[in-house]
Amino acid sequence: MTIEVSLYPESFEIMGVNVGLSVVIAWGVLAVLLLALVFIRIRIRKFTEGEPKGLQNALEMLVDGISKFAQGKVGRHAGFMAPVALTLMCYVALTTFVEIFGLPPATEDINCTLALGLCAFLAVNAAGFYAKGFGGRMKSLATPTAVVFPIRVLTDCIAPFSMAIRLFANVMVGGVIMQLIYKVVPILVPSFLASYFNVLHVGIQTFVFGLLLLTYAGEAVE
Repeated sequence: MTIEVSLYPESFEIMGVNVGLSVVIAWGVLAVLLLALVFIRIRIRKFTEGEPKGLQNALEMLVDGISKFAQGKVGRHAGFMAPVALTLMCYVALTTFVEIFGLPPATEDINCTLALGLCAFLAVNAAGFYAKGFGGRMKSLATPTAVVFPIRVLTDCIAPFSMAIRLFANVMVGGVIMQLIYKVVPILVPSFLASYFNVLHVGIQTFVFGLLLLTYAGEAVE
């Protein structure tokens, strides 16, 4: 029994250039998200101010939920961080959920998760500089004494890499476990476990990524 595990993304050529299959999948997810946003923008015009129903109710619950979640972490800066968190969480969820269609998740590529970690890093520091200004941000990194300044800076720089590796490793391990199950018990059991790894597991990874993002942002603006 052999199981193939590779840290490199599957190749995919466009006009002779290898862009990687994970990049193509990410483009597809972005296209779906943009189409969904256009559809929602059109439907918003028909939303009523009364009791929400259907799509309006679902959207209001989602936006209200992420707003309250962000307020609990970053307080008055939730207006900036909540949309960022929701955008990255939707991207993580969809680029991982595509596995249910037999496609390799884009988050199984370390390059994708590193890009997500970098986006989180930029958002966190943007919130920190906006909340405190340059001087205030530098002063907070030197609290309680200037001795901890290089340690705090190093910690902030390591954070996006830890987020990226954590997400990448969890998604990859989920795929390895499913390969093991398919090899050992190829009938019935994989279908039940696939629902976990493609739904619940994806939800957990999405929530944890958003939680880490808002936690780091809360530390930056506190």
